[in-house]
Amino acid sequence: MTSSEMLTEQALSLASAGAAGEDAVLELLSASGEHRVAVVRARQTLLARTAEQGDDETAAQAVELLDEVLIRLPI
Repeated sequence: MTSSEMLTEQALSLASAGAAGEDAVLELLSASGEHRVAVVRARQTLLARTAEQGDDETAAQAVELLDEVLIRLPI
């Protein structure tokens, strides 16, 4: 399993559990190993999922979590 696949699954898991805010973002940030590419790829996967499935609130929340992670990662 690639880093981006692990992040995708973890973001979905956190979102489905209702996790939000600082703790969820910090968990994903730690899991990413601060690898921006893995976060971007996970986000793209989730965006594709929302485009295909339409009203997937869990995936949409997972994208929001990953957006917060991207904000905090160094460029």
